[in-house]
Amino acid sequence: MKKKILLILTSAVVVIALGTWLMKLLNAPKNTKSYTLNEIQFDYAGPLFQGSNPAQYVAKIDLKEILGDDYKEGVKIKNAVLKNATVQSVEPASFQDINALVFSFASDNPDLSMQELAVINPIKGNSKSVQLKPSKEANVTDYFAEKQIYVILDASFVKDVNANVTLKGSFEFELKY
Repeated sequence: MKKKILLILTSAVVVIALGTWLMKLLNAPKNTKSYTLNEIQFDYAGPLFQGSNPAQYVAKIDLKEILGDDYKEGVKIKNAVLKNATVQSVEPASFQDINALVFSFASDNPDLSMQELAVINPIKGNSKSVQLKPSKEANVTDYFAEKQIYVILDASFVKDVNANVTLKGSFEFELKY
């Protein structure tokens, strides 16, 4: 009798586990696309003061344009994460006065708080281009449901700088839909 009950319970657990796995598999995003915000220019107007100095870019979010031929009416991004972030110094030609960068997203939507996506600290002063380290916890899925987002690059200056500074960044995302 005990063996029969144990066999029934074991079978029920296996059926439930298989059912849960199958439901998860059916609801998983089926398509993946790489999307890059490419060559975004960030202008810092001098005079700049030691410490944090943010610059922003307004990015339009158009899923029809982002997904191209894969776009279908009603499609939604189910998962979006930053995979790669590269920033280069344009003017001056190196990061001589900047020792850290923080890359973030913000929105007009009050339900979405600003999200830090990547950072580099410290930066070697003679570098012309740097790779930021993407946050493993940052998920920007909800931002891809907005019409526009604010792309923010916060530069930390080591001293006061009485000049304009220009940086350019490329940011690659993996989108699942």
